[in-house]
Amino acid sequence: MAGYILRWLFRLNVSKSTLFATLLTSPWLIFLLLQHRDFTTAILWAYTAVVYFFISFFLLIFLKLISFLGRSNARKKLVTFTRVYIRFHVASALLGLFSLYFHVSYMLELGWVGTDVGSAGLFALIGLAGVLFTGYLRKQKSSGRRRRYHRYCAYAFIVLVIVHLFL
Repeated sequence: MAGYILRWLFRLNVSKSTLFATLLTSPWLIFLLLQHRDFTTAILWAYTAVVYFFISFFLLIFLKLISFLGRSNARKKLVTFTRVYIRFHVASALLGLFSLYFHVSYMLELGWVGTDVGSAGLFALIGLAGVLFTGYLRKQKSSGRRRRYHRYCAYAFIVLVIVHLFL
């Protein structure tokens, strides 16, 4: 039974993994969609986006851990887990983008554009655009340089989000 589930998970593509992740988190997303358009709901959308982006970023931590483990039984298990987890990297980023759309639209509606927090959020959006662009390029043709650019853009995006959170 476990082998069948692993084979099914290994065959997931972006659309199937996005559908699967959306179905798993749909109660929370439906709850947010039914809330009033106010500041609290906008913040909840932002936290939801942060969680999705953190799930997406966690892949890097697994890959770094694999490189440090050497040849061990734990490394083999982590490699198997990461091969499944990598299927949800893009899906969680897409769901984070979906959540971020609602956060940004609510904040624009509430008039947070000209503030320091709004400006920091705009810079974080520019950083996210860099991550998405380098991720797209990496998907088109994978190379070490494109992987590094994607990783560095992700680091810059995280720094910009942290600045936005603490303002």
